[in-house]
Amino acid sequence: MATATSIVPYYDLAKQGTIFTGNIAAAGVVLPIYSNTTQQVGLWNPVGSGKDLLLLKIALTYIDTTGAAGGYCLGYLSNAPAAVGTGLAITAYTETAAVSNYPGGGYSSVAKFGQGATLTVTAPVVKRQLGFNQTVLTAATTSSPQWPAEFVFNGEEVLTPGTAVFVCGNIATLSKFTGSLVWAEITR
Repeated sequence: MATATSIVPYYDLAKQGTIFTGNIAAAGVVLPIYSNTTQQVGLWNPVGSGKDLLLLKIALTYIDTTGAAGGYCLGYLSNAPAAVGTGLAITAYTETAAVSNYPGGGYSSVAKFGQGATLTVTAPVVKRQLGFNQTVLTAATTSSPQWPAEFVFNGEEVLTPGTAVFVCGNIATLSKFTGSLVWAEITR
C-alpha cells in the first residue's frame, strides 16, 4: 500500500513507483470545449484497475495560434469502461506512454494517458474549473507577457476505477498548448 511519510512531499510515493507523468507532444494540441466528443488530453482509470488515481498537477505551455478569451477546466466521464468499445463511453483512445517519476524502477502505469486526436468519447461534463484563463492573444504579438499555467491539486481530485478526466476549455479556446499531467496511483 502506498503511503507518504517523508518530509519531502510525494518522495515516498515516487520511490514506490506510484507517481507518473503524461506529456503532451511538443507541437501541442488545441484544447477543445469540454463537451466535445473528440478530446485532446485525457486520463482514464479503467474499470478493474484496483487503483485510485490522485491528480497532482497540470502544467500547460503556450505554443501558438490566436486564442479566444476563455478558461480551462476538467471534463469528466463517470462511466468510463474497462476498454474501448462500440456504444461505450470511450470508443477510441490512443494511449501515450506515461513516464514513471522514479526512473530505473521498472514501474508502469495502470492509468491510460492519452493525447492527440484519437480520444473519442461520449460528451464529457464539467468536473471543475481550473482557474486558468486566457485573453484574446495572437501568436505574432511582440508584447505578450509570460505567465505561469500550472495547477497543483491538494488531494481533492481522485479518479476511481471507471472514471476519466480531460483537460479542456470552457469554450473553444483555439490556442495550442503542450504540457504535462502528473498523478499518483494508490491501491484501493
